[in-house]
Amino acid sequence: MSGPLKSGGAQMTITVQGHEVTLYFSSEPNSQVVSQVKQALLGTYLSREQ
Repeated sequence: MSGPLKSGGAQMTITVQGHEVTLYFSSEPNSQVVSQVKQALLGTYLSREQ
């Protein structure tokens, strides 16, 4: 990750390899989020490989 980091309230905007990404945070814990992020990252990686 690189670039400016802005945060305010329940969201954070970062720049990852030139792309702005906004993260939204919940006050409720979600034990499934790790699996969901892993699947999204793997899916993106695999689609680029083909």
